[in-house]
Amino acid sequence: MENNKNIIPNSLPLTIFEKYMLLDDSLAYPMDSFRNLRFSGSLNIELFELSILSVVRFHPLLNSKIRYDSRLGYVWEDTSQPVFIRHVKTQTISTEPIPERIDIFNESGFKVYIAENSDGYSILFQFHHVVSDGLGEMNLIADILTDYNDRINGKIPQENPHDLDLSLLKLRGSSGLTLKKYFRYFIDTAFTTNQLLLRTPSPLMPCIKRDLNEPDQNYYQRIAIELSAEDTSKYFASAKLNNVTINDLLIRDLFLAMNKCRDEWGYSRRRAWLRITMPMSLRTELHKRIPASNNVTMVFIDRRRAACSDADKLLQGISRETNWIKRTEQKHVLLLSLQICNFLPGGIGRILRTRECRATAVLSNLGRVFESLQLPKRSDGRLMLGNAVLEEVDASPPIRLGTLISISALTYSNRLRLILRYDAKNMTQDKAGQFLQTIYHLHDK
Repeated sequence: MENNKNIIPNSLPLTIFEKYMLLDDSLAYPMDSFRNLRFSGSLNIELFELSILSVVRFHPLLNSKIRYDSRLGYVWEDTSQPVFIRHVKTQTISTEPIPERIDIFNESGFKVYIAENSDGYSILFQFHHVVSDGLGEMNLIADILTDYNDRINGKIPQENPHDLDLSLLKLRGSSGLTLKKYFRYFIDTAFTTNQLLLRTPSPLMPCIKRDLNEPDQNYYQRIAIELSAEDTSKYFASAKLNNVTINDLLIRDLFLAMNKCRDEWGYSRRRAWLRITMPMSLRTELHKRIPASNNVTMVFIDRRRAACSDADKLLQGISRETNWIKRTEQKHVLLLSLQICNFLPGGIGRILRTRECRATAVLSNLGRVFESLQLPKRSDGRLMLGNAVLEEVDASPPIRLGTLISISALTYSNRLRLILRYDAKNMTQDKAGQFLQTIYHLHDK
């Protein structure tokens, strides 16, 4: 194994987006994202762990930590530590792993928990968001599944199948912004910048400002709901009929649910802005061989209560806005704003501390996950790996102070699944469940 090419150079500076994710991390609101896979049947844990180790060695940021350099600022360095894998056996049905916050200054930003019980296996992949974006995480897991499938069937796994290139890490976080593009979309960019600076979004419900330095051992709380294959087909057909994307439909339904629940809970204010934050990929053809890393930015869509009274008009308005965001490349605005803030007194950290709510909700749509994998499938589309069946896939982006919910949407085995992660310090499980049911019942199934 050529280890040297898979270790990052010492003192590799953080990108501006990585620094943003780092400074937004706290003991109360860890900047962790999760991917949870539930299997029925029988897994060979020894081989699965071997697959994890084999794949991760081509993704050096996953085995790195951060330190502060007086000259360069925050930089990456290799931990020279084994990958964190915890395997727990229990007789309790449906027990899931309980994660621990990642201390990125003292350990790598990647952990794996395997819970084995009488109901099957639950494998939780935990990533510090400074390490990788959602697409990089899913690609990594897809490679682990492929590697394991080869091993369980007696084949030799392909070495570095995507020809990942460590040198391409210098491209991570690059937005492709040029002066020509900047001046071409100057007015549009100025509008979005004004939106971020002057509009203060409202949280889904009133929340208590917690001490960010107070550890939360119970910070990973989520619930999920899954549409049947038939209802998923209807949902996709609805988008096609209205000439919009699935993402447009999800955004519209999230706004409708937020306004409906706020009305029912007595928190609605006519002039309040509700904001949905969404990741937007920066990946190009040049990023196809890049190891897991952050090649993403975020865009924002705001609406007031009055704009949500007509569902059809709301959908068409969202479609026009998302098309405008793509056409005028508004993906650059957040990164430009962070670069500017970085040079102001107090830097990015000061901006983060002065905004108690920067978004009402986060929406991340991972699309059709694992669909392109050349692995055996059951008739219902679920993956088969030896004697195990991948029954469910969950994903959960981070939540922040004031951003009480994050919604992850993904389609697996032809079923659309919505996973709601919520702030249990400010929101009860009953209210989280009610919110998710509100989204589910927006359409006649």
